[in-house]
Amino acid sequence: MKKTYKRLMAGMLVSAIAITSLAGCSSSNKEETTKAPAAGEAGKTQAAKEEEKETTAAENQEPVTLTWLVGETSSEVDDNAEVVKMIEERFHIDMKAWQVDAKNFQENLNVRFAGGEMPDVLVVNNLSLLPTYVDGGIVGELPIEVIREKAPNYAKVADEYDDGTLWSTMIYNGKNYGVTNPMDAVPMAMFWRKDWLDKLGLEVPKTLDEYEEVLTAFVEQDPDGNGKKDTAGMAERAFNAVFGAYGLRCVTGGKPGFKVEEMQLGEDNVPFFPYIHPDAKLALAKLHDWYEKGIIDKEFITGENHGGYTWLSHSFMNGRIGLTCAQPYHYLNTDRDLTDEKTWGVCMRELKGLDPDAEIVIGPAPVGPDGKSGTEGWNLTGRLTCLTTQAASDPRKVDAFLAMLDAYYADMEYAKLANYGLEGIHFEQTPDGPVRLMEGVELRREGVLQCDFGSTVTFAKNVTPEKTEFGHKVTGNGYYRFNIPPVQEFSDVIATLDTLTEQAYFDMITGTKPLDYFDTFVEEFKKAGGEAAEKAVQEAYAAKVAAIGN
Repeated sequence: MKKTYKRLMAGMLVSAIAITSLAGCSSSNKEETTKAPAAGEAGKTQAAKEEEKETTAAENQEPVTLTWLVGETSSEVDDNAEVVKMIEERFHIDMKAWQVDAKNFQENLNVRFAGGEMPDVLVVNNLSLLPTYVDGGIVGELPIEVIREKAPNYAKVADEYDDGTLWSTMIYNGKNYGVTNPMDAVPMAMFWRKDWLDKLGLEVPKTLDEYEEVLTAFVEQDPDGNGKKDTAGMAERAFNAVFGAYGLRCVTGGKPGFKVEEMQLGEDNVPFFPYIHPDAKLALAKLHDWYEKGIIDKEFITGENHGGYTWLSHSFMNGRIGLTCAQPYHYLNTDRDLTDEKTWGVCMRELKGLDPDAEIVIGPAPVGPDGKSGTEGWNLTGRLTCLTTQAASDPRKVDAFLAMLDAYYADMEYAKLANYGLEGIHFEQTPDGPVRLMEGVELRREGVLQCDFGSTVTFAKNVTPEKTEFGHKVTGNGYYRFNIPPVQEFSDVIATLDTLTEQAYFDMITGTKPLDYFDTFVEEFKKAGGEAAEKAVQEAYAAKVAAIGN
């Protein structure tokens, strides 16, 4: 086994760059002791003995340990927290959670894997890791027939929203390795400093050219009124909207860098790497021009977040830039009354704490030269949740996990407890829906957001309909995440392609390399395994689509 983990570690350290996967932690198995049968048992049938044994065991069993980790903002749970106790009692489990240092998260996680530690529940945000996890003995099989039997309410919703690819998402080499959830995904929103716009007498821009005019004013006309030329227009989180103006899904996400592992599904239903698409060169040309003009923050490579909750943009909050990009709820739960703190998300509260006079407004993604626009969207089918081999081999862990999954779809009060916690302690119920009273590690320590399945279609419809409606109202077209079929050709090279692309893109945006280098980069990308990976993904996806009609 240790050799298996060492091989896995070697492969995964290569795959660590720009890949996020989330995991839970291990629990120890108690040794079972066998007693010699009493003389009076000799006349019993074998079936009667087994039935009696199972009944006695069930009566005496301790709660089964089930450990979760569903985000880089992680924390161990407080065993005495009320939410923890409620969940434990309902499912007869000992609820645990791993804490992994968010700094160099993937590398820290890999070290624990290589040391022989194994989680119970593992959320994989990118399917490129699934072959590595399966082949390395980390993720265990979870047959679809077992899911259907033990989680019928989940299965009913999954069937309703399955286009033929939902149930097949987690299949690798003919076996199923987890559950995929139908999600209500909202695209990213564009957040502007409204007080800056008002001071300069500017309207919220709509086209790419109008974006340039407003962002240039932010650079040249002292929007914060401090008498210094110390403001830029935007940084890396808005890059996705620029690529979107050219019809491409290029993602930087909550951390700096480009996520090459997130391919795009074309209008012809064929997946491709947007980073080597010819129109990517046009987007890079625009970003380079804006960098030269000072529109893009010169420190964009280090990212907008400088610690704490991932989606905080310190560059935006500290008045360094006037435009950022995030989920609507990160800043606002509704636009009913922006003076009401109950409508504020965690990022808005942080912004107001630093600058009480700051105001924001949500605007549309920029429309490009051919009328295209849009921002990054998360999965329409997501929260790819697996059981590890140690959990998959324990029937009690399997049953507990599937019971929790099923309850999340069948019982909205439980779903609300798992996601929001207790009213008056963790959230306040308002006319606009539940509003969190705490966030991040503090919330997770209380047992909230530790074993949930995210904003599923049932959750969004029944628990947060107001927030869901608001999110869709203030955003436009979304370039949603494409769940790449797990193929080895992709997994083997994605880390190399990530590194190659990130360096090339940074160089072309900053002018270290000329824009004509893009053509050389594309050839290097293909030769580094990108061409073979793209072809393998296309063939695997085509096979899945073809199977729908059979």
